[in-house]
Amino acid sequence: MGLIPSNVRLGHKIEHIFLKLIQHSRQYKIIAYNIPIRKEKVTLGEIDFLLQDIDSHKFTHVELTYKFYVISEEATNIEHRLIGPNQRDSFKAKKERMINHQIPLLKTPEAISVLQGFNIKPSELLHQVCFKSQLFIPFMAHNLDLAPFNANCISGRWIPFQKFKSPLFLEHQYYFPSKQEWLLDPHQGVNWLSHNDVLELISAGLEIKNSPLLWMKSSDFTFEKLFVVWW
Repeated sequence: MGLIPSNVRLGHKIEHIFLKLIQHSRQYKIIAYNIPIRKEKVTLGEIDFLLQDIDSHKFTHVELTYKFYVISEEATNIEHRLIGPNQRDSFKAKKERMINHQIPLLKTPEAISVLQGFNIKPSELLHQVCFKSQLFIPFMAHNLDLAPFNANCISGRWIPFQKFKSPLFLEHQYYFPSKQEWLLDPHQGVNWLSHNDVLELISAGLEIKNSPLLWMKSSDFTFEKLFVVWW
């Protein structure tokens, strides 16, 4: 499939993975990707991917997004409970931006001009969102109903820092993955730290409201992803 760049932001790595998957697809071919839409040197936005179905020849605009959300216990509507671990973004806000900005962007004169350059009629263009996510449930949650979201997206749990300092977590070992490793499942071949050591490492980040993702290894060698949140 080719090498995935290691020196790029996580979002760009996701785009590269998607690009390679489509390039090896028997259903679609890529017309263009990461296409800026500009008006008088001002960038209005960007089209993530323009694809064409090989059989039907229909064109599809795909917006790609990959998010890490913790599931808040405060709201009742599940759509409102998916928030970023630093409380800086949410599923609801992202959905509204897709509906109110990203898709309407392709109806602007500037975008229509770009599409016509690819011999695409805007009225015949399909719009789709590829929304991938890793979801983290409250640490003590049981029988959590995520419908209509995909329960297979549950990747771990989250816990407030004050509770993480409790003796319950003292005997486990921890690894502090880089942002690039957030996509991965925890595995044995890393340098594990004690609870005390990891507390020192994450305290500075929590002071500036950055909630770290940890890998946690129990005494029975089971692994788990765990967000420790500052709030």
